Amino acid sequence: MLDPGERHLLTDALRPPSGFSVDAALATTYTVDLNSVLLAPLAMAAYDHADSTVDAATPVALLESIRRHAEHTTVLCQAGGMHVPPTYPRLAAFAEGMVAEVEPPPGRTFHPKLWLLRFTGPEGDYVHRFVCMSRNLTGDRSWDTVLVCDEDADASHTFDAGPIATWVTDLLGSLVRPLPRRRDQAVRDLCHGFESARLAVPEPFTSAVPVPLGTAGSSGWPLPSTAKAWVVVSPFLESSALTRLPQATGRRIVLSRPDAFDRVGRRVCNGAETVVLQSMTDLATPEEAIDDATGPETDAGRGRGGVPRGLHAKLFVWDDGQGISHVITGSANCTGAAFGGNVEMSVRLSGPTSSCGVDVLLGDDKTGLLRITQPHHIAEDEPTVDPTYALERRVEEWHVTLAASRPVLRVAARGEAYSLGLEIEVPPDPLGLAVTTVVKPAAVPNAPSRPIAEAASWEGVSLHALSPYLVVTSDAQVDGAVVRRSCVIVCEVEGAPEDRHRRLLRVLLSRQQDVLRYLMLLLGDLGADDLLDQLTNADGSDTERASGSFGRGLEDLVLLEPLMRAAARGDDALARAQRLLEDLRDDEGKLPQLDADFQQIWRAVWEGGQR
Repeated sequence: MLDPGERHLLTDALRPPSGFSVDAALATTYTVDLNSVLLAPLAMAAYDHADSTVDAATPVALLESIRRHAEHTTVLCQAGGMHVPPTYPRLAAFAEGMVAEVEPPPGRTFHPKLWLLRFTGPEGDYVHRFVCMSRNLTGDRSWDTVLVCDEDADASHTFDAGPIATWVTDLLGSLVRPLPRRRDQAVRDLCHGFESARLAVPEPFTSAVPVPLGTAGSSGWPLPSTAKAWVVVSPFLESSALTRLPQATGRRIVLSRPDAFDRVGRRVCNGAETVVLQSMTDLATPEEAIDDATGPETDAGRGRGGVPRGLHAKLFVWDDGQGISHVITGSANCTGAAFGGNVEMSVRLSGPTSSCGVDVLLGDDKTGLLRITQPHHIAEDEPTVDPTYALERRVEEWHVTLAASRPVLRVAARGEAYSLGLEIEVPPDPLGLAVTTVVKPAAVPNAPSRPIAEAASWEGVSLHALSPYLVVTSDAQVDGAVVRRSCVIVCEVEGAPEDRHRRLLRVLLSRQQDVLRYLMLLLGDLGADDLLDQLTNADGSDTERASGSFGRGLEDLVLLEPLMRAAARGDDALARAQRLLEDLRDDEGKLPQLDADFQQIWRAVWEGGQR
């Protein structure tokens, strides 16, 4: 159980079963970055992307996956919880409607990390999947957990997904802005399907119960008052939760981060074993260790380049002494806030102690969790005050307040470019901070930051940069603690051209070979891409027309057979290709990217398929 040697990718959890495709998807996350938002549709499209990075994917595959899945995929994140991208991805424009912000209860956090997915099969049948994680939708390199439960009414052990659906539906009332009608209906339809779904309990567990927190009808403190033994894994700790852990006659272990232990002090741990991850456990290769050793110093919990790493998993494991053990996995830390107001989602799994218990989880120095941990001595009995940590939380709440004020970016045409003007009613600072806040559009390269209290505006903005994302940076200083925090908040964009996405698509697919690659992807003939590479020069231009066996033009050779196979299959490949070509037509209804020969062939195949 939870063998550290077995690692899983989120992209694998999102990939549809063989023969199925994603029909609808919903994610919840505390923080999110744009690259991960773009990668999720790629995983849903089931393309080969073992490297699991946006840069590793072919541009055509990434563009098509976003166009295919962005409309029915929604990501809910904490207001002000989006990371600032180092650069604004070119394809982010086609995923701009996916992210919606949630305003958490005052002083609390929107913290769940889950996916609800509905797959459709060749016969129109549906299958649901629930993914419950401790990982946010970011590129972190942290130690996390993931639980994947597929719908299977015939499984040996199943559980009711209805409480999950109710919990998600309740969240829709906390959005900063209501979802557009079609997207809102898609989310509610997805939840409706989960109401009657029976999800398989993963072996060796025999039962499972959702543990939703922070909404009406949510669970309370889920642990018993006594247990035989227990283990808690949590990167964040608070004394109010540690003191509620069960009285136990056997082993008691808390695995956390050194700074978290220092903040709570030794006394509140009440004699439990305190352990941390070994320093090398989050390095993928020996070369990475060398890079870190020779690279610049980084903050605690972050590797070179500022990528978060280290412990981020959340687990509560206990043996009841009657042969049954329980595991709570999901988003909730061992803190009072997690069980006292934060919006969270976890699952309690139960099964035989012999296969699911504390001893199985811990293992020994060769197997199990213990082999990647080491003892940690907490220096002080009492808590250590960390004013910077407290100030960071207060600045984060300030950014939530700004995001919840529903800012607007107003667009005006200025010749070939545009201007952006920010409209926001800056709310009173509820925290009494000495804070300075500046803003700039996330998609405008080298945009100057403007004070948020002024009528901020930016000139010379391109069509691509008319995005809804605004970078917010705040500097605060209280009692000697100094904090700078940046995030992205979502704005309403008013006045942008209605055909913006079609115009951007024509820019991205302005060359004939780009269109051909896209069409081959849509037609399901990825192997023809190699042939296209052989028939193009290194600079991307077409070769001279070959004679003899090559017959007619490049586009005829590469696409004629895939077109005929797609027509014979009778699936929706031709319809997707037709939609692409319609979107690529210019203002006069022409397709300048493709020559007349191909367009004639296409018309014949398309019209024949409609008979």
